[in-house]
Amino acid sequence: MTSGTRTMPTPWEAAGPGAAARSALVGAIGIGAQKCASSWIHSVAGSHPEIETHHSKELDFFSCYFDRGYRWYESHFSRDATRALRFENSPSYFHDPRAPGRAHAYNPDLKIVLLLRDPVRRAFSNHLHEIIKGHVDPIPFEDGLANNPAYIEQGLYATHLARWREAFDPDRILVLFAEEIAADPRTAARTLFGFLGVDETFESAILHERRNESDRARLPALRSVLRAGGDWMRRHELEPVLARIKTTPPVARILTANRIVMRDEVPPMRPETAERLHGIFADEMARLRGILGRERLPWETGRDG
Repeated sequence: MTSGTRTMPTPWEAAGPGAAARSALVGAIGIGAQKCASSWIHSVAGSHPEIETHHSKELDFFSCYFDRGYRWYESHFSRDATRALRFENSPSYFHDPRAPGRAHAYNPDLKIVLLLRDPVRRAFSNHLHEIIKGHVDPIPFEDGLANNPAYIEQGLYATHLARWREAFDPDRILVLFAEEIAADPRTAARTLFGFLGVDETFESAILHERRNESDRARLPALRSVLRAGGDWMRRHELEPVLARIKTTPPVARILTANRIVMRDEVPPMRPETAERLHGIFADEMARLRGILGRERLPWETGRDG
């Protein structure tokens, strides 16, 4: 393989047509990485009238539930002819070495959307996520890092991307950066829509909403009720109405009052830890720049390559 182009059949291609002969329902997937704005991408894609997404976002089919089969996977989507594309987003796919081959076997014409961000900041957000999920107590990041090797493993961007580029041609993989999405969400949405082959001039009502922030609810039951109501409105194509309701003063106050920001409860990463992680990721980021043909990655401003 040279310059990201496949030069010989991969194992799943050499096995014969098999699953490739079937008509696949899902035409695009988001593969992560975790804590890199995947919730925003899922929501913005789902707000587009030509795209169908599953309301729970993460089906984890090509990573965790592949044994349930294609029928189970596709049962989460309708066959509504008014939707040009079905899009599914599971951050577990990016770093799972089995996922690229499984995804290619399901649909060799899949479009792949990959989101990346500063791997050091991603690791810290990963730690906050594990606390929110109840997997660990609110311990300092350094303790979490010593306990969970996935904080680093998920940041090996070049290694994981290389596997996906072995399975899919580079022009079928769109790479977006969380930092650039935050700076210009409208351009990011148009880039996404253009890549997915739908109307890129569509103006989503939720472009500037922050999704899946590192917080937990003071009253989990209240958040569950509010989210259930929001999911119902999205399923009935009322996303613009929902966006307006969330900005009204009474609702906005309730949402804010029910949030506990995890960064206020967990000490920040120590500077020496950040420097150590930058060193660990240095070779990966150099390879990533080469793969993507970029002199610098968005988070590298002010740092040496």
